[in-house]
Formats: sequence, structure tokens, C-alpha cells
Amino acid sequence: MTDVPPIPAAVLANVQQRWPDVAESWAGRAGAELRALCDLYQATPRAVLPARYGFVVAVETPDGPLVLRGSPDPHGPDQAAVATALAGLGISPTVRQTLTFDHGTWTVLDRVQPGTSLYQADPSTVSLEALFVPLAAMRYQPPPHAEMPSLIDWLRSRLEADHLIDLRAGATVAPPGDREAALMELAELARDHTPGLCHADASLGNIIASGTCEWKYIDPRGMAGECAYDVAVLAIRVARFRDSPGLVRHVAKLAEVAPERVEAWMTIADTARV
Repeated sequence: MTDVPPIPAAVLANVQQRWPDVAESWAGRAGAELRALCDLYQATPRAVLPARYGFVVAVETPDGPLVLRGSPDPHGPDQAAVATALAGLGISPTVRQTLTFDHGTWTVLDRVQPGTSLYQADPSTVSLEALFVPLAAMRYQPPPHAEMPSLIDWLRSRLEADHLIDLRAGATVAPPGDREAALMELAELARDHTPGLCHADASLGNIIASGTCEWKYIDPRGMAGECAYDVAVLAIRVARFRDSPGLVRHVAKLAEVAPERVEAWMTIADTARV
């Protein structure tokens, strides 16, 4: 029987806070489910990878390195569907298998090497072309299924909330006036928004190095949205270490999206503290 690591205490605490109704059930079954996956793939656990709400384990198998990701997120099946669609476009790692239970979802993926996150990279060595050009493949792609949650609805709920649990480190809820202005801008974007394939969480920790000059996007949010939103979220992060007057137009051109739409999404995303 394969020895498997425990769920990190920080992950368990985050899960208990965010999904208290399912936390105990998920945590009680995660070890046995991980062991079963390891036995199925003849896998040996090597490391527990950083994550806020997931149990993510790097393993070695006779067919190469994999990542086994378990999460109690109710949107786990949607996240797995988006990951599979992005993998088909070469944006994300290949998805080998997904397993969905009442208490959570497991996703089995190829492990990207070296797997260093953009958060850990030297900004001076990062190619904007390598980061943004792959996103163009999402344009005009439909969401994996018609019932997928809406990015616009999710952002609206964040902008309307006076108290948010899921805030990035060091952030506070935006002032009411800023949120009201962002809601108006969101309503304007929604007028000509066609729900499509979208990663929806292009944070620095979710973009990892593949080889010496390519990047892969991992852990999508599992929502229908649009490519310009992903460009906007990543542009906010990139601007912190490589800001220039022409940055937005440059990255929008690389991803083949409208710069005006990217700028609007940047305002909304920043105000919603995503």
C-alpha cells in the first residue's frame, strides 16, 4: 500500500473556512482517494505542491511525472472541464483523468517541468510574447458546456459585497464609490459579451514554466468568460514589474484582443480585488 502525505494544515484551515459543509467529508476521504490514484498509476508521491484550497501532490510514475490535484470546490467539475479544454489548445498541461464525488474532484495532469511559477521568476527574463501569445488560442472558443457559471455574475457578486473572504494577500475591499463605478463598467461590457472559454485566474502562481521559454496556465477558475479578461488580469500583475505607457496595447496585440476591452477588464478586476 502506497504511503501518502497528509493534507497541509493551512489548506485544511482554508477549506474549513470557505466550504465548512463539505470540509470534514473531503478531508476524511482525501487520503484513501489519493492512495487509490497512486496505486492506479503506480505512482510514488514526491512532494506536496503549494496551494490555497487544494491538495496537490507531485508523483513519479513509470510513464513520467504527474500531478494529482484534489479539491472540495463545488465548481471542481467545471474547473476540470476548462483545464481539459485549455490543454487541447496547448495552453495548459495535459489532463489524464478527472474523478468527481459528492465531496470533491480529483484531476490527474502531466507535470510541467521545471514548473517554476511566474511569481518566482526574474521579471527581466520573462518574455511577454511567451506569456500572452498563447492566450490568443482561446478567442472564439466556446465554454466546455452551456451551464458553466458566468464570470460576469461572479465579478458582480464581488463588487456588490461589502465583505469578502477570498481576498488576495494584503488587499482590502474597494471603497463603495469605486465598486459602483466598476459595476457600471461591467454592465457596459456585458452588453456585447459572448460567453467563451476563459481561464479566469491568471495570477502569477497559476502560470508555470515549461522548458526554458514557454509557460503553461494551471488551476482555472471554472467559468465562462472571455480571453480579454485573462489578458487584463495578467497585465495587472505584469505592470507591477514592467510598467510602460504602451504595455496594455502591446499585450492586447500579442493576444489579439481589443486594448480598450482589456483596459476596462483591468479596472473591474482590480476593483474586485481578484
